[in-house]
Amino acid sequence: MMLSNTALLRRCLKSIGIMAFVTLGWAAVLVVDARTAEAASGGQPTPKQLAPSSPEASPTPGTPAEAASEAICAPSSVGNTVEVKVKEPDNFQSWLSQGDNLLRLKRYQEALMAYSRAIDLNGGELPGWLGCAMVLQETQKYDTAVRALDRALTISPEHSQAWFQKGMVLKLSERYEEALAAFDRALQGNGAWGNSAGLADAWLNRGSVLWWLEKRSEAIAAFDKAIEINPEFALAWYNRATALLQEGNYVEAVASYERAIASQGQWGSLTGPANAWYNRGVALEQLERYAEAIDSYDEALKIIPNHTKARLRIVALRQRLAASPQS
Repeated sequence: MMLSNTALLRRCLKSIGIMAFVTLGWAAVLVVDARTAEAASGGQPTPKQLAPSSPEASPTPGTPAEAASEAICAPSSVGNTVEVKVKEPDNFQSWLSQGDNLLRLKRYQEALMAYSRAIDLNGGELPGWLGCAMVLQETQKYDTAVRALDRALTISPEHSQAWFQKGMVLKLSERYEEALAAFDRALQGNGAWGNSAGLADAWLNRGSVLWWLEKRSEAIAAFDKAIEINPEFALAWYNRATALLQEGNYVEAVASYERAIASQGQWGSLTGPANAWYNRGVALEQLERYAEAIDSYDEALKIIPNHTKARLRIVALRQRLAASPQS
């Protein structure tokens, strides 16, 4: 079955980072997502410095009728030009559907070619520009992706999904102030999300950007809003828990990790629950509930047998308990 443009956007965004790596004393605390989860079993990356940014996140002026696909959505921008064919070469929808299918298959050069042809046929339609931007985002052409999204927003200035996607690209570019402004515009927009999950995603990612900007209480409030919309949103519970852990609210952090683990929602990665168990163990250690912490680390090891940090914490805690039986 052919995926819609909205469904493809949601699938692509599953692979995007939610929050950053943070550190709590000696313990490595990882906020998990599909892209960064594998780091839990190995070395701990350090946070990147915030890039200089401007709070302005409005689309740049431009007219959709301009033949911009050559400059913005040129297939050569992601590799050598390739040939793509459809049964109805003069049909906008045929090229759009072909682009969606190729994007789903991660055939990015061909997908961009298809979206470029769709835009050439009808540059005033939003989906072609959104599809082009998705390909550019997936191939890390972030500045060009922003240009494509600006063109989309000249067509529909209040389109929530377009603003949301722009926020995601800006976040990946570490332009956090601009990303926050874009997420705010998405939330104030026309509500064209496709379903309620898009709205929850916007609040989740708004929270992660606020965290980067060290607006901790606002970040937690944004995670709470995502949970209010989708009570089974595992990543929202996880990010809320990790924010509370970093803030030293260990009791609430444990409870939120437990909600994340019990959630019926999608993690986007098999390693997500392992990191929740590990971070739950970190919080329990801070509460001096060492036996429970060991059990939590054991659960992480059941999911990721080579989870080095969990294994090291178990050894350290067993030594502590052996030396101080009353601990």
